[in-house]
Amino acid sequence: MSKGLKQFIILMIVGSGMLSSPWALQAQKVAANKEVIKQLEKVADWQLQHDKPHEKIYWHYGAFYTGLMAAYEATGNQRYLDEILDLGKKYKWKTRDNVFHADAHTIIQPFTDAFLQVGDSAMIAYTQWVLDMHIARQSKADVRHENNPYKFEWWTWCDALYMSPPAFAKMYVATGDQKYLDYMNEHWWISSDYLYDESEGLFYRDDRFFEAKSKNGEKIFWSRGNGWVIGGLARVLEILPKDYPTRPKFEQQFVQMANSLADLQQKDGLWTTSLLDAEEFPITESSGSAFFCYAMAWGVRNDLLDQEKFIPVIKKAWKGLNKHVSKEGMLGYVQQVGSKPEAISADDWQLYGSGAYLLAAAELLKLQD
Repeated sequence: MSKGLKQFIILMIVGSGMLSSPWALQAQKVAANKEVIKQLEKVADWQLQHDKPHEKIYWHYGAFYTGLMAAYEATGNQRYLDEILDLGKKYKWKTRDNVFHADAHTIIQPFTDAFLQVGDSAMIAYTQWVLDMHIARQSKADVRHENNPYKFEWWTWCDALYMSPPAFAKMYVATGDQKYLDYMNEHWWISSDYLYDESEGLFYRDDRFFEAKSKNGEKIFWSRGNGWVIGGLARVLEILPKDYPTRPKFEQQFVQMANSLADLQQKDGLWTTSLLDAEEFPITESSGSAFFCYAMAWGVRNDLLDQEKFIPVIKKAWKGLNKHVSKEGMLGYVQQVGSKPEAISADDWQLYGSGAYLLAAAELLKLQD
């Protein structure tokens, strides 16, 4: 067979779709990215038009803006950055007054990201002072949640591991001062040693659940609570230097959690509010599932998770999440504010749910690239 005939046959096979040419693969990637961007913008824009009755630096909004900043970084859509810049100017780049509460630190994350885009030191002056106060007090952490009048001054509930540690890590990026990483590292492991169940690879929400059991006698591990943690892990690991002494511990915990969660995925690609007791509240929930999708995509992109195992999990999760997005862009089936597994409905939405969805969408764009 002549060389020319061989080339002709190869071109015919490629054109028929029997093989994927580089051009065809690129076209598939572009089409997939367009679809993710379309969904990202639909959810982001719907949420920007629908408020909750809270200050816009409250943790609900802070969690949403972490996702909106990720959406800006992944798409370059200036509207999303402008939204955060306008917010910062309105509130003079300040947190809420309860500065020792981890929830108050959530808004520090998008504020610090905005500073890294713009470079105006006034944007982090107050928030740096807030974090410096934590470091300066040097008192012993008390991570008991039950019967502890100071429980909200420490990371006594697992949600706090999303709200505060990434803020310290981002301040390290903004200033270059390792003291922020060191404080974050010390207090992460104090909380983890108390709340993490090594045998299950999951976090208790707080110490009230150590001995509690679900309706069917299972340990109670709350989906969104674990979503907060593994999302926080991904955001910390994104920043933590490769040679930081405890980075291997963070990576080990991330991988263990991801594997535990992958094994608990339901048939529709999502997760129920009670991770070990799918029968108690059988409808799958969006916010925890979106955090899992985000973190797993981040883990694959950063070579911490096995592609062969996790790509199918991620694809199923993304498909399942989009079944919970209305044609207008509302992400439904989001459990309302709480601390334990509860029932949900199609009409339930929250800002933090949309924020988690945007994180997942943005990470999928990076993963496909």
